[in-house]
Amino acid sequence: MWHANYLFEYDYNHLYDLYYMAGLKVSQMRVASPFNDYSKDSLNLYRVIDPEIWVKPVGRVRGANFACIYGKTRAMGYRNVRLPEGHTWESYTRFLLETLPKRLRNNYAKKFNTSIIFWHKTGGGLDEETIQELLDHGYLIRRNGVSNYTLNKKSRIIFLGRIPDDTDDIKSTKDIPSWKRMCYCILKNDHNCRFMGFGMTRQQQKYVDMIRRKYQSIEEMDYGV
Repeated sequence: MWHANYLFEYDYNHLYDLYYMAGLKVSQMRVASPFNDYSKDSLNLYRVIDPEIWVKPVGRVRGANFACIYGKTRAMGYRNVRLPEGHTWESYTRFLLETLPKRLRNNYAKKFNTSIIFWHKTGGGLDEETIQELLDHGYLIRRNGVSNYTLNKKSRIIFLGRIPDDTDDIKSTKDIPSWKRMCYCILKNDHNCRFMGFGMTRQQQKYVDMIRRKYQSIEEMDYGV
């Protein structure tokens, strides 16, 4: 694509020029909302590329500057998070819940309880390789029919014992429940628990849409549109 731009002088978004000057690789040059669970660590780019625009989210979004400064540190759950000495992932998760405001604490607790009940009574679809690996490592699991939410009709697996504290001994831990995964949601400020596979409810989506319309009208006023 970039070779074609060079040969034929196609028009393109010159934001990519700024990305290049900021030292990004082509694979890192993406345009997306700065306030989702997957782009907090790139907030610093807004500050570098367009300081005038950066002033506005700092003034309007609580915690934006904190996320910009600490987005790539363990403070925001970036990469490997170390478990504090004397804690299990379950005890650390419960400790973090107690530090949160009541509304946020209840939100996380509701999601976590829903997940635990789901994995004990319904179960999620897992690859055969992952299922065998769980069995080989002594996890107490049982097949519970076939999942209709997977492309290849994978077997649904329920956990007969307690939810694992972590699944670090399993190669693919993405779809397997654990207290470590719950803890990561809190550390990443993942209020919707997308890291655990949750999506937004209709009520939450309506609220997000309302906020977007509100800030879109504010931006139009700022730019005189």
